[in-house]
Amino acid sequence: MASSNVLYLPSNRVGRDFIVGDVGGAFDQLFRAMQDVDFDPNRDRLISVGHLLAGQASLTSCIRFLRTPSVFAVLSNGEQDLIDLFAEGPPDDEAVEALAALDYHGMTWLAGAGQLQRTQLVAAMRLLPLAISIGDVGTATGYVHAGLPQGEGWEEFTTGLRRGEDHCVSAALREMTGGHQVSGVERVFVCYTPDWDLTPSHANIVPVAPGPVLRLISDMMAAPKLVEGREAAKI
Repeated sequence: MASSNVLYLPSNRVGRDFIVGDVGGAFDQLFRAMQDVDFDPNRDRLISVGHLLAGQASLTSCIRFLRTPSVFAVLSNGEQDLIDLFAEGPPDDEAVEALAALDYHGMTWLAGAGQLQRTQLVAAMRLLPLAISIGDVGTATGYVHAGLPQGEGWEEFTTGLRRGEDHCVSAALREMTGGHQVSGVERVFVCYTPDWDLTPSHANIVPVAPGPVLRLISDMMAAPKLVEGREAAKI
């Protein structure tokens, strides 16, 4: 169930949990990766912590991805900026073309879509939580795009998100979390940014490298370090 920006899920005792970083519009490759691991939506789950759209992304594929059973994604700053763009209603084609010319979040893909597609996409984005907590008693793992306010534990952070506290929302969308230990959670998975020092840390924050590559969360629980992938894009 979703609770004011936070989605709570039980532990998966019947299948596998996978994670993916910055998808960047590569949905065709991502769907193939799901086929390669025999992803079963009745048993398995996929958590996305990165940007979904970029470049010549297909809005239809993105909407299909978000509507896939057992696929869960946290909101990133890119998606939030798209939602903000539609806050007072759909922008006209002239405004969208201007944003595309500025390469605002790579919005050439938005200019190439119809108004219905744009509206459907934004409606899907508005349903995304800022954070996901998974666990039966307490929280075993947490998922957020960017990070937490420095020094805050997971429960304090998610409580702030449910209340809509600005410093928690801002941290979730835009503030990198480095090598400090987050209390109240075994691991926190975030989207990798190349501005970080890549020296492995003993902290329990795990940056997930970008790319349409599925990784088993159980494999990543053992070692809180960067998982290699293609060249990263900044948050």
